[in-house]
Amino acid sequence: MLSLIFIVVFIFCAAIASACILVGHQFITTYNTEFHRNYFYFLVTFFSFAFYGIWAPIIMRVILTSIEVDGKTVETVTNFLPVLGVPFLLISWFMLVKMGFSLNDVKSENRAFRIYLIFLTIVIVISGIYFLTDNFLAFITEDLIYTEMGIFISLELGYMLIFAGIVWHYSKRQKRADKKIVPRFMILMLLALVLRLAVLPFAFSSPWIVAPLILVYFISNLVPLFYLKIHSHLVFAPLHSENPNQEKRELIYSKYEISKREKEIVEQICLGKTNQQIADELFISLQTVKDHTHRIYTKIGIKSRMKLVQMVNE
Repeated sequence: MLSLIFIVVFIFCAAIASACILVGHQFITTYNTEFHRNYFYFLVTFFSFAFYGIWAPIIMRVILTSIEVDGKTVETVTNFLPVLGVPFLLISWFMLVKMGFSLNDVKSENRAFRIYLIFLTIVIVISGIYFLTDNFLAFITEDLIYTEMGIFISLELGYMLIFAGIVWHYSKRQKRADKKIVPRFMILMLLALVLRLAVLPFAFSSPWIVAPLILVYFISNLVPLFYLKIHSHLVFAPLHSENPNQEKRELIYSKYEISKREKEIVEQICLGKTNQQIADELFISLQTVKDHTHRIYTKIGIKSRMKLVQMVNE
């Protein structure tokens, strides 16, 4: 029964990760901003570590136990595996710092990297000082996983606070139609981190509790992601055709047998309208716009707004 629960949770985790990464990729094909690219890479590396750091030790423990490896070896291997996922974490934290600048359309140049590197160095130096003490050396030998968790929490919390500080600092200077969206997204990101950290104390409790907690860890990024999906068009301008070629557009309509209504959709997309704005302009439902857009992409053989805009540019 417990094995079945973990299998079901793993499937849900894979589905959540796939959905989040898909939405992140749709952001790029719809807006193609530096922020959306940074956010997409953040999501990819976050879920890569989640699978490598959480699921890999569980799977390895099952494999080693099934071939009757001694308990001490099992603990050593499974406690060390999350360390191999550190590169994904390092990239995700760097993307988080870059997101703070790009969310407010601020050119970070080398500032993001300097801030990222300075904080990482501080944590490494402090950890190194503790590593030199005999008591701590004994502690990490016996409880490596707790040491990893402590360093992980320090870095995760630190970089999220840096992200929040950058966003808060620059968002006050922005002149947007709805100034509340960016701070709300930042708050949701913070709450997602709080949720992830809240489940960590229970990570070594009963397996019956661990399974749903893993699901909570994966779900944590859903709310800020879908909040941004709903409100992105109020903050960012969708891709539009900067140098539209009407003759090329007509050739596309003729070659791929684009209907009259589909032509209207293409025209609106080329103006940089969101799906909701197109629906309001043409007095049709949002789902109808999505259905027409899907058919247009299928007829032409493309998968995104970006490709369509590129096709009608000179």
